[in-house]
Amino acid sequence: MKKIQLIILAIFLSINIFSYAQVMTNLNSRDSNITNLSYGLYPNNTIVKGTISSMSGVTNTSPELLINSILSENSLVWINLNNNTQVSELDDEATQDLNQKKALNKSLNYFQLLQIINFTYKNENYKYIKYSFINSMSTKKPYGFILMINKNNKWLRVNEFNDTNFELMNYTLTFFKFNYQKLNEIFSKNNLGNSLMTNIINATHNSSGFSVNSLSQQLDVWNYNTSSPENIYFSEQLNWE
Repeated sequence: MKKIQLIILAIFLSINIFSYAQVMTNLNSRDSNITNLSYGLYPNNTIVKGTISSMSGVTNTSPELLINSILSENSLVWINLNNNTQVSELDDEATQDLNQKKALNKSLNYFQLLQIINFTYKNENYKYIKYSFINSMSTKKPYGFILMINKNNKWLRVNEFNDTNFELMNYTLTFFKFNYQKLNEIFSKNNLGNSLMTNIINATHNSSGFSVNSLSQQLDVWNYNTSSPENIYFSEQLNWE
């Protein structure tokens, strides 16, 4: 009986480990402040639920474990355990978000992971993860993102953007604005037979590699013109309420 239980446990662990596996593709960066750039998509139906019952179970040794911990948060102390920058108190909106999170049925409300982008910025390692929120109270699946930083072999949520990391914020919001599947094809230089894709690939890639700065500059041209062909084609439909 004990042997059977061990086999079942091994199968369970292997499912959880391999369900997060992505095929990552390296991409040469021609931006001087970005190195070790790579990208990939999560397998279909890769989900993370808030399954941690107490802070003693938090390790944050992988991006997905950090997301699990974020979905499990039930106090300011726990929030700070996941944060890169500590906060002394929660404002009204954050308090409301935390109360709603605590009230959610964790089995029915969770994240489906979609895209991951790895990069080193100013000698610190980051991961950008885009997800959709599966919400039992709505038929919509709104998109969101988490930017995380590795500190002492643990992943922490980047929870504060300001003048000192404005450039990092700009990169992150640029990634988020693009439909994640089309952004993946831009990285891959696959124009999908579309002239808009060809134009943006030519603008962001050259013989030296890919430029996130150029991608951001391309976005600036059409971002606020909601009727432009580029905005219609490239923008993610966020499905926010």
